[in-house]
Amino acid sequence: MSTERPATAAPVAPPQQNSATPAQAASDAGKAARQAQSPARRYLVPFSELVLSGEYSRRAWSVFLTPEQAAAATDLHLGYQNAVVVAPEASRLELSVNGSSVIGIPIASSDRASEISVRIPAGVLHAGLNDIVMSAIQRHRTDCTIESTYELWTQIDPSRTFFTFEGNQAGLWKRVEDLRAIGVDETGETKFNLIVPSMGQAASTAPVVRLGEALALMANMPNQAFEVSETGSKAAGPGMANIVVAPAADLSKVLASVPANADAGPIATLIDDPTLGPSTLLVSGPNWQAVNLAIDDIAKQVDRPAGSLRTSLATRTWRTPDVPMLLDANTLKFSGLGVNTLEFSGRRVRTDFAVGVPSDFYAEAYGHATILLDAAYSQDVLPGSHIDVYVNDNIAATVPITTAGGEILRHLPIKVTMRHFRPGDNTIAIEAVLLTRADTVCAPGAASSDSKRFALFDSSEFVMPDFARIARTPDLGAISGTGFPYGRAQYALPLIMDRAQPEIVSAGVTLMARMSVAAGRLIAVDSSTAASAVADRNALFISAISQVPPAVLAQVGISSDSSSTWGETVSSIRPDTETTFDEWRQQLRGSGWRGQISSFEDWMRQTFNISASSLRVFPEPVALYKPQGNASLVVAQEASPTEGGTWTVITAPNASALLDGARALTAQETWRQLGGHVTTVETGGDKVQTVPVTRFDFVETQPFSLANYRLVVANWLSANALSYAVVLTLFSILLGLATAGLLGSLGRRK
Repeated sequence: MSTERPATAAPVAPPQQNSATPAQAASDAGKAARQAQSPARRYLVPFSELVLSGEYSRRAWSVFLTPEQAAAATDLHLGYQNAVVVAPEASRLELSVNGSSVIGIPIASSDRASEISVRIPAGVLHAGLNDIVMSAIQRHRTDCTIESTYELWTQIDPSRTFFTFEGNQAGLWKRVEDLRAIGVDETGETKFNLIVPSMGQAASTAPVVRLGEALALMANMPNQAFEVSETGSKAAGPGMANIVVAPAADLSKVLASVPANADAGPIATLIDDPTLGPSTLLVSGPNWQAVNLAIDDIAKQVDRPAGSLRTSLATRTWRTPDVPMLLDANTLKFSGLGVNTLEFSGRRVRTDFAVGVPSDFYAEAYGHATILLDAAYSQDVLPGSHIDVYVNDNIAATVPITTAGGEILRHLPIKVTMRHFRPGDNTIAIEAVLLTRADTVCAPGAASSDSKRFALFDSSEFVMPDFARIARTPDLGAISGTGFPYGRAQYALPLIMDRAQPEIVSAGVTLMARMSVAAGRLIAVDSSTAASAVADRNALFISAISQVPPAVLAQVGISSDSSSTWGETVSSIRPDTETTFDEWRQQLRGSGWRGQISSFEDWMRQTFNISASSLRVFPEPVALYKPQGNASLVVAQEASPTEGGTWTVITAPNASALLDGARALTAQETWRQLGGHVTTVETGGDKVQTVPVTRFDFVETQPFSLANYRLVVANWLSANALSYAVVLTLFSILLGLATAGLLGSLGRRK
């Protein structure tokens, strides 16, 4: 927690050999007095950046507050800056808390960032989750074109947007469950410092991983990272927490004073420490078995029984409401998906909602969901306007507006292809592009007209049809979405990593915590299993590439030469072969007969969704992947040698790169890009590349059902056009032969 918060009690005196001098004690007392006068701070934006773009933009999420924070006098601070083309007289920024409007101001800060501070009225905040809704209506100063709407933006500064709480108690955690209020720092990140003075012991790894998973599920923030070390460094700040986990005999290595009951039984409590600060979580006991029991007390607050149906994905801390999980055919109203009735007077409006699908979703080749749209447009809207539907930022449907004079649309069916759906949450956006004669003329003041042109009603519905359910291996997208297959394992997951290097242990805890959040439950791990003993089970390998056995690399499709060549500095000056090929392919795309073939392939793919791969009877062989020098992390997945489990390897050139890559991969925006057979994260985490799956094995996840198998076969045949043609031809021949035989037996012979 923040060093600005006051302590509620005097710090426990350290042992005599470490006691401070009188001058130091006076300095510490003065520092504590200054802290007591400073309000506690809680940053609000759970993203690395927040930009409200276009003529209408809305973001909603929730913030968890302790009872002490909810009861304290609270100020809201907001920092923002907008584009110079935003017209302040017609643009407005609004922020509400739990449905109460707190900020409503013109957007007028183009030359420099502005800071706003308001007092939250009493009774608005409450203990637990509090809903934050931020929206912007923006109009262009001079331009009326559709293109000009892309120039409109207001950027919220995460470092200047926060709550401040008055009082001595608001900055402290009193209960273990108060760790839900850890929040984020000024960059939108959440960090847990796990201090394990005996981390060299083999018995410490599994409990530390389990505790990390429990804390990640409890906080449930979008960008969480864990650092595991033997000694603590400093007191925690906003978006940070210090956690000491060790048997009682080892606590004196890091704590100034050991609680008297630590060696009596399992404990999980909050303490004040002169070095680590107030509200330090201590998880201890007489031995590691007792420590595990203390961790179980924390885990049971957030764990979900294996095999229980998951009806929603917990996303409220970065997206409100929680995303519903669709396990079969269902119909959902927009009002239940967080989409309110919207009336709009501009040129381009966009709103979105999210739905979740399970890890064994298998309908991307033939399935269509349906939006039953309730909307209206005015007589000013001209033909040529259109309504577009996007799935995960990919265009999925377009509905042209062909009639003039205005119209009310009642349950207009819009079929949405499911080719872009993936396991986990899926964002579906509806965008209306509106053309009018007034915009063509663009008279003075037309850009800020208040005349309503379009309305979207919350009575609209999203209809999900029945879809095939069968999992596939490999499929990294299933890990990203729901933690499959590790979240469903009935045994402790073999976790093979180098426990001697703190960076690798930190990376392992960070990755397992992220998988647990995706799975919605804790994933038990076994850190003592050798790589040679997991041939028939699911397993996870997290190590520098030089420490991964060559047989494991070969099994997941990574070249064994990578351990000696990956990360060489010469790669930065040697041109990338694949990039060079792509450049020449683009250059020659339109010339010669090869260019004509390439253009024809593009046309077939765009028009009929038919690619060269769908015309193969047998999948093309998988070449061994060799990481390039600019890739800092590689994630590869394949079936185990006996095909009884799934192996996933997460590796990097060295331990330091592995930790940096794990933190970049587990960030919310990067994590949802994980997919295919191989995923790489480049240095800095700003670029993610995937290698598509060409060969996969089906994994049964549902009881035998003819209806489900019919859908599975339909999807497989839709994805393999040539095989479908062969099957159709064979059945046609058989039908012809059967018909000829039947007529021959019934007809008259001459």
